[in-house]
Amino acid sequence: MTIRKYSRIGLRRDNNLTDLSNSIEALNNLLDTLVDDSNKNYVSEDLDALRGISSYGMNESQYKQIIGSAERVTVSGGGNAYVNPAITYENKLDQIRYYSGSPVLFGGDGLTAKYYNANQVFANTNNIFVGDPFKTDNFWQSGEFNFDTKITPEAADVNGGVEWEGYFIPTESGAHTFDIEFSAGFTFEFESESDPNVYTEYSRIGFTTTLVGSGIIGTNQILLTSPSNATRIGIGLSVSGTNIQSETTVTNYNLNSGIITLSKNLSDTIINGNITFTKQIGENTRIRATTYILNIYEKYKIRFRYFVPQGQDASNTLNYIIFKANADGFQQFALRYNYLYSLNYDFESEGILTNFLNNSLLKGGGTVGGSTANSYVKVETSKKVDIRYQPKTSLSQIVKSSVSGSITSGRNILNINNTSNIEIGNYVIGPGLSPNITRVNSVAANQYVTLNQNALSTQNAQTYTFIDHRGFVKQATGSCNNGTCTLTGGTTTVNLKSGMIMIGDGVTSYTGITTNTTTNTFTISPAQTFGSRSLYFYQSAGLVNDSLADYCPLVQNRCLVVSADTNAGSTVIPITSVPAVVLNNWYIMGPQFASGISTITGVTATSITINTPTVRNLISGTIITASSVNDTGKSICCPPGDTSPPFNPTEDGLETIPSSPSLIIDSGNLSFNSIAGIVSTSNIETSLDTDVSTFAIPIQVPGRTFKILFG
Repeated sequence: MTIRKYSRIGLRRDNNLTDLSNSIEALNNLLDTLVDDSNKNYVSEDLDALRGISSYGMNESQYKQIIGSAERVTVSGGGNAYVNPAITYENKLDQIRYYSGSPVLFGGDGLTAKYYNANQVFANTNNIFVGDPFKTDNFWQSGEFNFDTKITPEAADVNGGVEWEGYFIPTESGAHTFDIEFSAGFTFEFESESDPNVYTEYSRIGFTTTLVGSGIIGTNQILLTSPSNATRIGIGLSVSGTNIQSETTVTNYNLNSGIITLSKNLSDTIINGNITFTKQIGENTRIRATTYILNIYEKYKIRFRYFVPQGQDASNTLNYIIFKANADGFQQFALRYNYLYSLNYDFESEGILTNFLNNSLLKGGGTVGGSTANSYVKVETSKKVDIRYQPKTSLSQIVKSSVSGSITSGRNILNINNTSNIEIGNYVIGPGLSPNITRVNSVAANQYVTLNQNALSTQNAQTYTFIDHRGFVKQATGSCNNGTCTLTGGTTTVNLKSGMIMIGDGVTSYTGITTNTTTNTFTISPAQTFGSRSLYFYQSAGLVNDSLADYCPLVQNRCLVVSADTNAGSTVIPITSVPAVVLNNWYIMGPQFASGISTITGVTATSITINTPTVRNLISGTIITASSVNDTGKSICCPPGDTSPPFNPTEDGLETIPSSPSLIIDSGNLSFNSIAGIVSTSNIETSLDTDVSTFAIPIQVPGRTFKILFG
C-alpha cells in the first residue's frame, strides 16, 4: 500500500488545522498512529470489510420468542421433521417481500422532505421557499414533530422551514379530513379534483393577515366578503379591528361559506370592515380541511409547508406540528408514515398480494355483522339459490334508480343523496359519462357511488339513471314506424343481434328485434310506432354463445321463427317476420326438411315457400336457419331454443317425446298398450306337449303376472 504521511495530531478541532475538513483524512490521521512499522500505514480503506456490520444483544426473553420457530414439514411416516437445509429468517423476509412487495404492503416510506435555511423563506410568495434545499430526506414517523432547536441539525440556525411532498393513499373510500396543529407558519395543499397535476390550497396561515368582512352587533360571527379567503384562517388566531373586543380569537371557520366564529361577540355591527388575524411564533394554531371523496387505495398528491418567516425569532419557543386525519365514518388516526409515500416511491414493485387486492372486487352496499370477529352474524335461507336469467319485460323492471347527481371531470365519484336500489355492477347513463360502459364499482349509502370510468366532463345537478346490468347489451336513442326502427344515437352493428329484446318507455312488453345489413335500422315484433326515446336492449336468454360469429355472418344468414304449427308435407311455412334480406333461391335447413335442406322459391312478409315438402312437423316458435349459402352445416347458425330433438319443454326440465307413444319407459319399467311382431309363416312350427320353453318375458298387472314364452 502507498505510504501516506499525516500530521499525527488527532481529530479534535482545536488540534487539527490541516485536514479536518475531510473526515476520512482525519480518521487516517488517527489510524496511522496504530502502526509501528515505518514502511506501512493503516488507513480508512482497511476498514471497508467491516463497514455495515452491526451487533445487537438479545436477552433471555427475546431468545425464548424464537424457540421452536424453525420451519417443519410432514414426512412420509406422518411425523414432522425440520426442513433441511434450514429456512432462515432472511428467507422468510424475502418471502414476505415477494407477497407484499418491497417496501411491504401498506408500507409508505413517508413524504419527501426538503429543508431550507432562514434566508430562503419568503412568506408572502406563492412557493414560500426559494433556491435549492440544503438537505432532502423522507423523515416522517407518527405525524408529530417537535423542533426544540433546529428543524434539522444541518440547518444554519433555528429558523427556516421544511416542505413535505408526496402521495397519500387512503385505506377507506370517502372524504378525508386532516386536522393539523402547528406553532409557526403553515400551508396545506391537496391534489385538485379536476386536475391531478394541480394542487388545491386548503390552508395558508401567515403571521399577519388582513381581510374584509361583515358582522352584526351582539353576534360572534363574521362573514368574509370573499369566502375563498377562509383558507387564510386557523383556529387560535388573534382577531382585531373596529368593533372587535380585545383578546378575541378564532374558535371555528367554514371554508365553503367564509363564516368565521369568534370567542367574543362583536361590540357593534361591522360592514365590509378590515379585520386583522395575527399569531406569534410558538402559539398553537389548528386547521381542519376536508377533501373531496377519495377512492380506496388510489394515490393522491399532497404537500405541507412549515416555515418561520424572516424577521421572526424561534430561538426561545417550542415549535411543533401534529398531523391527524380521518375518513368519513371512521375514527381519527395519527397520520403515520405508512399512509404517505415519497415523490420517487416505486409503485411498480408490488407483491402478488397487492396485485390481488388491486384487482379484487371491493365491498359495497350494506354491511353484514360488525367490525370485530365475534360480531359477525349467520345468514340462513331455506330457498335454493336461483340464478336463472329472467328477461325483463318493461322499463320499470330494468330501471333501478333515477336521481340527481354531480361529478367532476376526470374523477369517478358520482355524488348523489339517495342510493336506494342501486347495486354494484349497474350501468349508469347520464351527462358526462361514457355510454354503455360506465358501471357502479361501489356504493356509499346515500352519499355517492364510485364508477369504473372517469367522467368526461364536469356536471352539476344532472339526472343519472341506473340500469339493471343482468343481460344488458346497450342503450341508444331511436324511433319506430310500423315495426321498422331507426337509431339516431348508436348503431346496430355494435352488439345488436336478432332475437334480442328491446325495452323502452311506451314500448310493448317483450319486443323482439331482427337486425339487417344497415347500420342504423332493424325491425321489431310486435310492430309498433312511436317517436324518439331511449331504447334499452337486453339478451333474451341467459346463455349466450358467440363462438359461431365468424362462421355465421349476418349478411348471409338469418334465423326465422315459425309463427304457427305446420304439419309434415307442407311447402308453405308461416314465419313471424321475414327479413327483407331473405330472397328466392336462399336455402332453408334443419331436420324438418328432406335431406336437411330445401330451396326457398317464394317469400312474403309472413311466410316462405320451399321447393320440397317438410318431412317433420314444425311447431310454433321453432327456430330454423335461412342462408344464402348451400351448406347444411349452416343449420347450427340458429340452434333451437331447446336442445333435445324432438323435445317438449316442461317446468321440471326437458322431456323427450317418444317416437312410439304406445311404448315408453316409466320409472325404469317398460310400459305399452299393445305389442306386435312380424313373423314369417315359413318359420312357424307346431309345438308338442313335451316341448319346454327356456325363455319368457314377464308381464305384470295388478295382482297377476303373465309370461310371453319363447322356444
